[in-house]
Amino acid sequence: MKELKTLSGLPVPPIGLGTFPLQGREMADTVLAAAQIGYRLIDTSDDYRGETGIGIACSELYQKTGLEREDLFFQTKISQDNSYWDDPLDGVWFNPNSIHQKLHTVRDVVREKISISLREMKTQYIDSVLIHYPFPGYYYEIWEELISLKNEGIIRYIGVSNFFQKHIEVIKKSGEIPAINEVFFSPLCTRENLLSFLNNNNIMPLCYSPLLGVKGKIAEEALSQIMNKYNKSLSQIILRWHVDRGCIPIPKSKNKNRLKENFSILDFSLTKEEVQYINSFNQDFVVAAESLYCPGI
Repeated sequence: MKELKTLSGLPVPPIGLGTFPLQGREMADTVLAAAQIGYRLIDTSDDYRGETGIGIACSELYQKTGLEREDLFFQTKISQDNSYWDDPLDGVWFNPNSIHQKLHTVRDVVREKISISLREMKTQYIDSVLIHYPFPGYYYEIWEELISLKNEGIIRYIGVSNFFQKHIEVIKKSGEIPAINEVFFSPLCTRENLLSFLNNNNIMPLCYSPLLGVKGKIAEEALSQIMNKYNKSLSQIILRWHVDRGCIPIPKSKNKNRLKENFSILDFSLTKEEVQYINSFNQDFVVAAESLYCPGI
């Protein structure tokens, strides 16, 4: 499987597996099935409750597939979640109104979160850790601690999620540019300016929920000629559109047939004209409106 690489040397498979909201045994079985199909990039977050499932899958995975840890790319995220902590206080992290946060430094929270992720996933290192959102007043300090963890070899690559250009410009002042920005892209939300900015800064774009809303708003008839040309489904055409724009889609499914269908997009490419045609469906659609704690996704 051909890898996509940034100039920083980030080796990322051209399609990954989204896992929210899978947990436990269901998560483990899905990771096993996906790895046997050919998936190598597994995406999760510390607030998805899925890291334990990766840990369950690991020993079985290496035995059943012959794969080694180095063959896989595990990615998790730093969120506001605090449910794993042995602490009687309720609350969230990275929020100025949280009493919970006032009792701990940001750097200590980040380091402990990574320690928990390592334990849950039963791994000595994590391939990629992202800041889940640009938490106002906190994301730069979170970023600085991720840089330290990367320098220690605990994390191979560090990146961000749901960040706009204005947020990335801030953390660029640290001297460390994110390897990844995982955001929502869609034929309904092409975000050409953001994509261009990421490309110009050698930041790999990843896309979660790459098929969200597409089937409801883009009729198969609109892409029937392209589908017939390549003998592919609507979902496969859209996933390939992401890849041909230089973006790595991470669709979620636990169904083995759907996992196979989603993965079967590496044997063809769309033309530039076809990519532009699909771009024309853009509606600037967003999942959530922008607010203080959400940049608009």
